[in-house]
Order: sequence, then structure tokens, then C-alpha cells
Amino acid sequence: MQSDMSTPTLFTEIILPDQANHYGTLFGGNGLSMMTRAAFVAASRHAKHKVVLAACREARFDAPVPVGSVLLLTATVVDVGRSSMQVRVEGACERPGQELSAPVSQASFTMVAVDCDGRPIPVPALKGAAA
Repeated sequence: MQSDMSTPTLFTEIILPDQANHYGTLFGGNGLSMMTRAAFVAASRHAKHKVVLAACREARFDAPVPVGSVLLLTATVVDVGRSSMQVRVEGACERPGQELSAPVSQASFTMVAVDCDGRPIPVPALKGAAA
């Protein structure tokens, strides 16, 4: 795989009660869904084609995200293969009335560019990556 990094894709979500668990914090499944969407957009922007999720690794939720907080997701294509891309997604939480954000989640996603028939297709190298 070629190494370098792309321009990050930024997502901002406010956490609403229907996204929470019975503790009043972001339900992990909803958090993982949001992170997957961020990875999808970052990979789609890089590939300029349809992409599909192939794998999710090392998903971690290091701190709760309470209802009413803002979840900031940063998705970055960090490695590129022939048709696959590794996308790193990191989440931070901003609580109302606080100026600082705190890291709360991270995961690595493998996304694959596909043609109209769902077959893998080549993706561009990362900018600045050696050929």
C-alpha cells in the first residue's frame, strides 16, 4: 500500500435522545454507524467512484458521549492499495458550555472502490505518495 494522508473529511453530529442508550449516552451501534458514514464519504471523495465497506478494525469507544453533546468526526484516507483504501476515523466530544473537545472514539475502515457491477476498480494514489 502507498502511504501518505488525504485531506480530512469532517462530520459534526449533535447527539439526540433517539441515538442514546438507557444511560443517556450515545449508543455504540449508532456511533459506529456515524463513523462508517464518515469513512464512506472520505473514501468516496478520494476514489471519485462508488465505494463499499470491506472491514472495520480496532473500533474503540474511549469515553461516553452524552445526549446534547456534539460529536466531531474526522475521517482521513491514510493508505491506498490497488482498489482499497484505509480510512482512519477519530471522534471527539464537545459538551455545551465547554470550549475544549475530548477524544471519545476511533476506528480503522477498509473501503473498496467498485464499478457498476460491484467489481473492484483502481483508486488514485495519495497526493505526495511515492509511486
